[in-house]
Amino acid sequence: MRTVKKLSGIELSDWQGERVRLEALWKERPVVLVFIRHFG
Repeated sequence: MRTVKKLSGIELSDWQGERVRLEALWKERPVVLVFIRHFG
C-alpha cells in the first residue's frame, strides 16, 4: 500500500497530451504502465 500512496500523486500525459493523475486512472479500472526508452 505504501507504493500505491507514492504513485497516486504522479501526473502523466495521456495519449491526447492531457495531464492526468495516475490515481484517477486506476479508480476506474486496472492500469498497466509501459515505459519506452527512445534510442536514437
